[in-house]
Amino acid sequence: MNKLTLLFIIGWLGICSILKAQGNFWDSPMAYLGQTLPGNEPVKFAPQLINDSPFFSMDRSAFSPDGREFYYCRNNTWFSSKDASIQVFRYDGVKWNGPTTLVKQYYAPVFAPGGDTLYLIGGGKGGVTQIHRNLSDWSTPEIYLNRSYGMYDFMPTTSGNMYAASNINGIINDFTCYDICIMPPVSSGDTTIHTLGKPLNTPGFDGDFFVAPDESYIVVSAKEHPDYECELYISYHKPDGTWTNPKSLGPRINNGLAHRWGEYVTPNNKYLFYSYGHGPQDCAIYWVRFDDLLEDLRHSNFEPYVKDSIATQSVKVKQYFSLPVSSNVFYDDDGNSTLSYSATSADGSALPAWLTFDAKRKILSGIPQRPGSYLIKIRATDNERATAVCTFTVTVE
Repeated sequence: MNKLTLLFIIGWLGICSILKAQGNFWDSPMAYLGQTLPGNEPVKFAPQLINDSPFFSMDRSAFSPDGREFYYCRNNTWFSSKDASIQVFRYDGVKWNGPTTLVKQYYAPVFAPGGDTLYLIGGGKGGVTQIHRNLSDWSTPEIYLNRSYGMYDFMPTTSGNMYAASNINGIINDFTCYDICIMPPVSSGDTTIHTLGKPLNTPGFDGDFFVAPDESYIVVSAKEHPDYECELYISYHKPDGTWTNPKSLGPRINNGLAHRWGEYVTPNNKYLFYSYGHGPQDCAIYWVRFDDLLEDLRHSNFEPYVKDSIATQSVKVKQYFSLPVSSNVFYDDDGNSTLSYSATSADGSALPAWLTFDAKRKILSGIPQRPGSYLIKIRATDNERATAVCTFTVTVE
């Protein structure tokens, strides 16, 4: 082999190496704005780049599918988009440039699966706004969806299904009653919206979430307090179309009372981003390693939950009362065969003397001797000693 041939081969291998790195940007040192990658402990994302007092970073952020653009919301308050703006960093092949302002008064950027459309919320227009890539940058914002119901935290998926939090009681501004919902593809012509129901939704506010593009899991803000302090949980999509009982992402992420929202997972499922803070003054975007946690939780124990509550029961004095506990009351994603049952008064004390509970047959029965109202607790416990409790009233007339 002569020297010229050797130099040619070395040069060609170098070019191939560069092309490979460019085609796998997520694994390059310049990915994620060139930040040091986090481990299992959440840390602030690029605090030296994206915080600009009195503004702060918040809500959902998004990388372009190729990882070479980063979009996030900058604002000076939590509850108004008047001064909000979408900011963007771009990688030019050598360095990251930015941030620059993309649009004002919008938040919650999310890419369409192809990456050529960006959906936004806000702008004072209601509904969902879209912008499209053009030769120079992005098009002018235009309405994509405008429905009679609220649409908060809108997210599209590769199947065409769309997800959003919406007002299940019909009152758009009543955020105490928002559920995570699903909408059919726009191409279907169906404009209805459907709550995902239990166990994903609760009687309170369920509005902050991230659904995987393939709809295999949802990360949700759960256990919402009245002022929206919450924890991050995950639910997995089951083959029958329902969702598993959400489980906590663990104490490293849920490390005390705080606001956690704006969930976003990178396209390679490797890192979870979310907004975290106790107030606007310490609000920032955090990120944490997620791929191992995603799989570990998928295969760990699911806690049972109450699927269908037991209604108030009425019985007359000296009349025989019998209540079989339906198999629909409790549900365990690991299989209902894992459950054992017990019954007490609601305060944990023994059942009233006239009541007995057959744990094997799941039947509560007895003959009351005098009028009264009795608050009863049925408990289902799985093999890992996780429990679910259904409380109901038996009224004796």
